[in-house]
Amino acid sequence: MKFKELLRGAQATVEKILAPLKEEKIECAIDDEVVECAEMDSPPFTGIPAPAYLKEDPWFGPTPNLTEKQKDYMAIEMEWKIEEEKKRKESGAEPDDIHQKMYEIATQNWNTVSESQGGSENFQEGPGGWQSGNGWSSIKK
Repeated sequence: MKFKELLRGAQATVEKILAPLKEEKIECAIDDEVVECAEMDSPPFTGIPAPAYLKEDPWFGPTPNLTEKQKDYMAIEMEWKIEEEKKRKESGAEPDDIHQKMYEIATQNWNTVSESQGGSENFQEGPGGWQSGNGWSSIKK
């Protein structure tokens, strides 16, 4: 008898937890105009918000004329980038294209790499023909 009572009590608790919440009145609006909520969910929003302004793109053609708001945003964005670059230089941080610059320095005269070896993209063999990795495949059983 105790088991059935416990089971009924557990079932009642689960029903309380899983019972649907009281439905509240929700008002949906687009630009201060009240609309049916179903209209807002069809189709549901998926994606990324549009950029503040469009950049020239050969695929889509010339950009439309910029609005004053977009021009103001571009000016502010340029100030941000200049300030960010100034902070980066003051902090001594490396530039974003550091790998490209290092490659150009290393290859401008080819003094750092012999012709027989080539660049790092060609140099993958270790002593005795060993390839990069953990080396376990080179151990003979």
